[in-house]
Amino acid sequence: MILVGDVLVDESIIHAKFACNTSVCKGACCTLEGGGGAPLTDEEAKIMRNLGDAVSPYLSDRSRKIVQNRPVEGLSGDYSTTCIDNRACCFVYHDKNGIAKCSIESAFFDGKTDFRKPTSCHLFPLRVGEFGGSYLYYEHFDECNPGREHGAKHQIFLLDVLQPALKRAFGEQWVNELNRQVDARRTENNSSSENNKRA
Repeated sequence: MILVGDVLVDESIIHAKFACNTSVCKGACCTLEGGGGAPLTDEEAKIMRNLGDAVSPYLSDRSRKIVQNRPVEGLSGDYSTTCIDNRACCFVYHDKNGIAKCSIESAFFDGKTDFRKPTSCHLFPLRVGEFGGSYLYYEHFDECNPGREHGAKHQIFLLDVLQPALKRAFGEQWVNELNRQVDARRTENNSSSENNKRA
């Protein structure tokens, strides 16, 4: 673990290689089986209840009805997006290649809303846990193996990909401190590896 501000960060995140490869995974993160949708803050839950007009053009009739009537489940402090058939988030649609996409993000890029998507989705596959304080960890899903393989092949660090999401969640100053500690750990790790090779 490393401590950045008041957030504990799982050290495995530092060295993880990851870059989404949706042409292979088909947007699996939006359709994971289990029935639990994207975790939402109370403020995000309010926003999600009023996105119907912005996202409706992208959705199927069934999804559109759910988004208009009951897009959010749970109680204050434990809200999530509603899932369909215990799988796909109700805000999901599929493009012509069968890739699951977020109607909220599509509406954002099309200038129909200034809300990009829930923070928990933006940070994925990182998760924020709470146990008397915040804990940032990397949750492994088999469905994300293509992202790990793609990241390893092209030497792309997960933390580099998620810089915008981390700044949104924790602020730029916090991310600067995280990057400082990460750079120091990676330098230390590389030095140790070189010394081991010489030995």
